[in-house]
Amino acid sequence: MFKLFSLLTSTIQAKIAFVVTVCIYMLLALLDSEGGIDGFVGLVFCLFIAAFLSALTIILCFIVGLPLRLNKSIYKWWTDHFYISIILTIIGLLLLFLSLTPQYIDTVTIQIDGQNKLKQIPDSIFSITGWFLTAFATLHLFPPNKLKDKIKNIIVTFS
Repeated sequence: MFKLFSLLTSTIQAKIAFVVTVCIYMLLALLDSEGGIDGFVGLVFCLFIAAFLSALTIILCFIVGLPLRLNKSIYKWWTDHFYISIILTIIGLLLLFLSLTPQYIDTVTIQIDGQNKLKQIPDSIFSITGWFLTAFATLHLFPPNKLKDKIKNIIVTFS
């Protein structure tokens, strides 16, 4: 019964992390879009890229966070201090926001149809760090132990 609860929790965590990372990717794609029909088609294609990159990120963050799930003492500490995941999520989102501010936007030269064009892109270090920090924190956001105990008691009562 408790293995089922653990599996259900992991599934919900993965879905939340997937939705959050896809939304972040699509928001960044929208900010980069220049409009027009080709921009719309590009955004539709970006949805598939977002899903692929989000799934890949979740797999990587799951592997990195395996000690949180497999080591009982680390797991207990992490769930006792569940607010750390919330703080890390906020820091990750702040880093993503910071990467879009004018003082951290990088200007690069790209070539389109043989013409050089200046393009502004978010700061790579802030955006990548924010992306992975947000994904890791949302993937490993466990409910507090008191809430888990109440849910387990409800499940045992109805079983």
